[in-house]
Amino acid sequence: MKKFKIFKSESLNSFLDYSFKYKWSMIGVILLSTLTSLASALPAWLSKYLVDDVFIKKDQKMMMIVIGGIFFATVVKVISNYYATISSSYVTEKIKREIRVDVFKHLQNLPLSYYKKNKLGDIMARLNGDSGALGQIGFTLFDMLKESIAVLALTFRMFQVDFVLALLSMTVVPFILMMVRKYTKKIRKSGRIRQDTVGEVSAFMQESLSGIHVIKSFNKNERMVEKYSTVSQDEFEKSFRSRKIKAKVSPINEIMTTLMIVLVALYGGYNIIQGKLTAGDLVSFITAVGLMQQPLKRLIDKNSSIQEALPSADRVIEIMDEDQEKDFHGEKVEIFKNVDTIEFKDLSFKYNDSEKNILEDINLSVNKGEVIALVGRSGSGKTTLVNLIPRFYEATTGKIKINGIDINKFSLKEYRNHIGIVPQETFLFSGTIASNLSFGREEVTPEEVIEASKMANAYEFISELPKGFETEVGERGILLSGGQKQRIAIARALIQNPQIMILDEATSALDTESERLVQQALDKLMENRTTFVIAHRLSTVINADKIVVLEDGKIKEVGNHKELLEKNGVYKNLYEIQFGKNEEILIIEEEGII
Repeated sequence: MKKFKIFKSESLNSFLDYSFKYKWSMIGVILLSTLTSLASALPAWLSKYLVDDVFIKKDQKMMMIVIGGIFFATVVKVISNYYATISSSYVTEKIKREIRVDVFKHLQNLPLSYYKKNKLGDIMARLNGDSGALGQIGFTLFDMLKESIAVLALTFRMFQVDFVLALLSMTVVPFILMMVRKYTKKIRKSGRIRQDTVGEVSAFMQESLSGIHVIKSFNKNERMVEKYSTVSQDEFEKSFRSRKIKAKVSPINEIMTTLMIVLVALYGGYNIIQGKLTAGDLVSFITAVGLMQQPLKRLIDKNSSIQEALPSADRVIEIMDEDQEKDFHGEKVEIFKNVDTIEFKDLSFKYNDSEKNILEDINLSVNKGEVIALVGRSGSGKTTLVNLIPRFYEATTGKIKINGIDINKFSLKEYRNHIGIVPQETFLFSGTIASNLSFGREEVTPEEVIEASKMANAYEFISELPKGFETEVGERGILLSGGQKQRIAIARALIQNPQIMILDEATSALDTESERLVQQALDKLMENRTTFVIAHRLSTVINADKIVVLEDGKIKEVGNHKELLEKNGVYKNLYEIQFGKNEEILIIEEEGII
């Protein structure tokens, strides 16, 4: 992506990459900034004529020229500065928007493993605050350009008046540069520490507000306030430390520049007495020195601002440097039309931050339309296994094949369109019921929405709502009950019409009536589809075509309910733990209640 490698900082180079898209606007800003700076420096030339020709020689014509020149320079400076400012603001805001969009797009294409190891609040802080800092660098750079041109023009005037005097005044410049360099490193290091702390505070806020129900349930409001006070105090201390370092730059610079003016006044006054310099020349020189102070001071301040912003910008670049999900591996193969077989071949998986395999040597064959139930104790690898099917994670070793073809060879975007997922905790987006139902397929007719909601046993309760399908569901669907959200999720999956379904214990958190309605909807959803069901309650998987028993990441048993009970193994043990060893279970089974 990178075109420019001008700076050592990747953040500054990234900004140049974005700004290159607006090169003509940038050229305009540079020209306007140059005009503003030259107009600001013009009084350094005019002051000589004001003293020598107007004050000493009493030349009225020259007085009108000087006054007119000063007025003209002011008008040019005001107008050019206005257009330079709004032009640079336009470019900066456009770049800030593009950066945010690109970061958001990149985040959308990062694997789930990234979200597993990073806190959501910190990610949001990088997206909202830090990406803005990267864009804001541009506005600061444009300002520095304007100040730099003014400093160069005034320096030229100083050397034009008296070369030795100019060299004398420049003796303090190396000290200023050394001071700036010394504090630049400190400001940047301190800024990174501060910004990481800001991310931690944002992560705490996001987590605590998301868990407000739990906090209130355990009556821990005061405890959370105390913790927030502690983390925010840490942020305050680091932020104040950064400000203190930055504040030291200005007074040191002030002392240096004052020293420069004193040297100029002493040497210049001596040369006037000796007749080597006119009063107008000295006034012109001192005017140039005086006019230089503010742009020089602003340059140093802007540099400090950039150094302070770079750590934020670096946090954005870190996101952009994360590897995205690959669309396909090796040679791309045309996506299947129908799922005839799914095969897990010598499959093993471990997370990047783990040494132990979560899954090991998984071998399993699945035929079209079969219902595969995955059972086992918590931590046995059930959820990890189904997460490998839609390629949320990549297998460490082994393969998953559909119709004999490695799923990594299919385009990821096309492949996931054939997979539907109904999780245990349904996530609905803020908006209407209709917008949530059509989330999986944008081009869907109202008739299809109604039919899917009927099949999911959701049509009745939706129709009873005041606004029907246009009812707002609230953030994360908070305005609906668990059973209602689950049925909407099932209808959403039905509209997508996938060939492979993944059900992650979709009824475990529901009351008896909601569970009955949801289970009926799930039965319709599974018809003619290859389905993987994660089950904690064995009563929900008795009729599965194959029950896969996982233990410590390995397949221990495979078979239907009756076969596994006869094996007298792990499944039977789990079954007896849930239901006990009594005749009542056998009666319930025979009557088809479970």
